[in-house]
Amino acid sequence: MSYALVTKKRKFNRVLDSLSKPPSPDVAAKTPNDVPASIPRTTTLPSIKKVRVSGSENDPLVIRTSVTNISRPSSSGSTTVRPNFVPWDRERFLERLETFRRVDKWSSKPPAVNEVQWAKRGWSCTDTERVSCVGGCGGSVVVKLPDELDELDGYDIEKVEERKEVRAKLVEEYKKLITEGHGLNCPWRNRGCDATIHRLQLANPDVAISGLKTRYYNLAKMGPKLPARERIEIPEDFNLEGALRILPPEFYAGNENKVPSEAGAPDSQGQKADKNAASPKQTAQDIDRAAFALAFFGWDTVSDGTAGLAGCGACFRRLGLWMYKPKENGELTVYEKLNVVAEHMDYCPWVNKLTQSGSGKKTERTEDLHSGWELLLHAIKTKHRRLIRSTGSEITKDIDASSIGGTSNDGDSQKAKDKEWWSKLRRVRQALNVKAPKRSKPVYSSP
Repeated sequence: MSYALVTKKRKFNRVLDSLSKPPSPDVAAKTPNDVPASIPRTTTLPSIKKVRVSGSENDPLVIRTSVTNISRPSSSGSTTVRPNFVPWDRERFLERLETFRRVDKWSSKPPAVNEVQWAKRGWSCTDTERVSCVGGCGGSVVVKLPDELDELDGYDIEKVEERKEVRAKLVEEYKKLITEGHGLNCPWRNRGCDATIHRLQLANPDVAISGLKTRYYNLAKMGPKLPARERIEIPEDFNLEGALRILPPEFYAGNENKVPSEAGAPDSQGQKADKNAASPKQTAQDIDRAAFALAFFGWDTVSDGTAGLAGCGACFRRLGLWMYKPKENGELTVYEKLNVVAEHMDYCPWVNKLTQSGSGKKTERTEDLHSGWELLLHAIKTKHRRLIRSTGSEITKDIDASSIGGTSNDGDSQKAKDKEWWSKLRRVRQALNVKAPKRSKPVYSSP
């Protein structure tokens, strides 16, 4: 028998002996390392079963066991910490932008140093006219500009010009601090959010119409808290009734609580029809015009719709709708008109074409850009054209799409663009369609 085999056999027998024999008295007398020094050596340790059942809080062994069993975060990343440097995250950008909402903490600034520019570089408003870095570099800047003066206020021309020069120089200094105000090692110092971070997701017609549907039904639940349709001012080139007539059927699908029309005449049970089978003209009569006008231009309820507040989720402007409704005692409203476009902040993508485009190029013509509500209208038109092509429906064939919104020659310009696009596509196909040389057939000679 080899020496290696004898050694393995001896080790195996030793393991069997240690399992079968009871521990020696010397070993049993020793105090285990896990037992605290306060426990007497003569005390016998309770079994694990007794410890679990008794659960005594005064027992030091139980306390020590509970401490050692505290769950710690695993290395797999189950308890994740939100990173501070995420310039590509639009949701985090809007969270920073919302901190500038309160008028008692932040006042309006020139476009070069407004709240959007600070939020894009990782700043949030933490105190009165004070911004702080969310990245933890300790950067903090107090942004204060002198008030603008006007000759009508009784100041002379020299005083007004001097104040304008001081204000312009301060704007340039604060513009530098948007980047240089961060610490040297702060990642926000080297990179900020892209120009497209504030853009609304309206390229997909289904997503755009779904958002409109959500906002509308949220506002429609407010019912009598909404101002009258006559007090809501919309752009002159927008045809509200025309947009209602071409709404797709999915806009009405899934609406269990039907919103009554402005006339307030409830439908009789005999005249109730299937919502999906109803024609667009019949279903459009049930739409609350005031709620639809607000929702179409980006307004929605704020947390609790019963508060009578409407807000924008892109510029965080809030409207107290009670200021546009007559009081119970018959007194006039605070404001006569609610302009759904002018009430947004100037930089809001719902009304600002440059913000919605996200390019910011100076060479880009403003006529070629579209604001958020214009893109939403284009999405509804696109969905309407697809529905007609797929079903061949003649229900809304008589509707002139050019009268719904935009300029009167919008349809003609769209047709011209489509015609030019198809001509370019044909030229590209002709250029790429290179005919391969014909292969000559092999000639086989007879043997």
